[in-house]
Amino acid sequence: MSLDYQVGFTWFAEWWRMEQYIKEEKERQRTGARRPPIKGEKEMREERAQQRDQIQTAYDEYKEKLQAQMARTFVQQHKGEEWFKERYDPEIKATLRTQLSEIRRGAYERWEQDLNSGIFDEFTLEGIYKSESNGAGGVVEKEEGEAVAANEVLGVGDLLPVKGGDLRDPAALQPTLLIKTIAPTVSREKMEAFCKEHLGEGEGGFRWLSLSDPNPTKKYHRIGWIMLNPIPEETLQADDQPEVKEEGEEGEEKEDAGINTNGPAVTTSLATKALELIDGKTIYDGERGDFTCHFGIHEPPAAPRKKALWDLFSAAERVERDLQLAIRLVNRLDAELGGEYDGVARIDERVEEIRNKGLLQAPAPSNSAKKVKEEEEMDDDEDEGAINEDEEMEDEDEVDDEQLLFMKKRLDLLVEYLRRVYNFCMFCVFESDSVHELARKCPGGHLRRPRASLTTAAKTAAKASANGEPFPFKKEEKKEDGEKKDEEDVLGSPTQEKRPFKGTSKSQQQLQRAFNWVKTYEDKLQQILDPESVDIRKIGGNPADEALEVELGKYVKQEDESKFRCKVPDCPKLFKGYQFWRKHIEKRHDDFFSKVKSEVSFFLQVR
Repeated sequence: MSLDYQVGFTWFAEWWRMEQYIKEEKERQRTGARRPPIKGEKEMREERAQQRDQIQTAYDEYKEKLQAQMARTFVQQHKGEEWFKERYDPEIKATLRTQLSEIRRGAYERWEQDLNSGIFDEFTLEGIYKSESNGAGGVVEKEEGEAVAANEVLGVGDLLPVKGGDLRDPAALQPTLLIKTIAPTVSREKMEAFCKEHLGEGEGGFRWLSLSDPNPTKKYHRIGWIMLNPIPEETLQADDQPEVKEEGEEGEEKEDAGINTNGPAVTTSLATKALELIDGKTIYDGERGDFTCHFGIHEPPAAPRKKALWDLFSAAERVERDLQLAIRLVNRLDAELGGEYDGVARIDERVEEIRNKGLLQAPAPSNSAKKVKEEEEMDDDEDEGAINEDEEMEDEDEVDDEQLLFMKKRLDLLVEYLRRVYNFCMFCVFESDSVHELARKCPGGHLRRPRASLTTAAKTAAKASANGEPFPFKKEEKKEDGEKKDEEDVLGSPTQEKRPFKGTSKSQQQLQRAFNWVKTYEDKLQQILDPESVDIRKIGGNPADEALEVELGKYVKQEDESKFRCKVPDCPKLFKGYQFWRKHIEKRHDDFFSKVKSEVSFFLQVR
């Protein structure tokens, strides 16, 4: 509990046993009892087995207490900083989300136009293994018997998008200035006023300020982005164009990064003009000190990396479950914009049109998927020493039927809708206030693996995760005489979900990790979709009423059985019972009571 981080289960178990040994030794010294006889190996195993439940219970209690302690410490340290107020103070947070909603209404209109024009008709999150891609979203045919490395299957960056999946949000390419660092004492309000003062709000001026999460390794400083209003190309001076070309000759990446609807020259020139107006200027603050701002021209990555999802996400049951979650998430966010905004309905209409036109088709079959799976299963068989016939492929289940294609299309468009309108990555469960902050956390989005590469075990695990069931595969305990069982490999161990099985194949280890990753992802989504159902104790908080009573209890002192003295500053009154003092606090110290209640609410913020 004295450490500022959570220790692992193995470490905790060793500490727990040592603590028990020390207590037993002290008790024997006090009572003069004899030492117990030396136990045999079998007795030692039985004793350790009996301790497992005790250790797990103690470890769960330790985690809960530590999380609460760390949360309280964190709040006390940072509650006065501006970024903390923006995220957790109800009034400041509500104002920011109102401003953000205005920006997102514009993003919704652009999305709707693109959807109606057919830009997303071929969009998909399906991926192709890099070794198979022909560079144009298609599959290269392989020679008969050509082998594929099995470890490619579960690499984060081993996929490329199929044709239609490489769309990019044009908002990421608009003229933008980068704020290199922002001190925790500088509020968003001051920064916005500073930008408006030096850039104005007209053509080429300030449009929107985006701020990153604070960086704990850099004293909770933030970086930011200033989105600029577009300016017509004809309003730019002709003599600015050659300067842009000279800058572009330094590297192709600079030219590509500046592309927008007005052309690279316009974008670069606009950002350069804005940079000259604001770079090196100072925000004056008599209370907390002045802050000099340093800027640069933001250059988005030329080819944002797309991350491969775990193979469980390719199963039909998992697709259906993720579609349900995506619909709930979109409906919740759309409700903030207003009743006339309904992304789910618009997407369903468009997907129905696509289906009626016969354009819903399965992606090209994966050449290596079956080979990869067969290689993995052969490895499993070698590890276990026997062939498992249940792991064979079912050819008729490799091709997506029309209903699955329909669900995938809806899911893919909803995921992209969340990214473009709300800058929200569903699989990272991360929301930001601009596409630039989103790109820092998740540059290009995610891709699904070819469904044909799913093993029977993976399908079973995916089905269990979609139904909210526990991991379906358990490690069998060895029962032969003379064989040892690792104390950490017991079912129900709190570390079981955080580390792979011992003595099993690599694919089984990956399957366990995948299942737990999906579970964590769903738990994070539930904090947003249904915050009332979240056990706030597990994430370091206390229920509102209980937390309030704990904080208020610091301001009363029981001097006798029926004497309770009020410890609120400048109030020495004495009461016959706690309940009388409690009423006194609300009635006579309403400002103090409101302040404490407001501070307690910081622990209750979920999103």
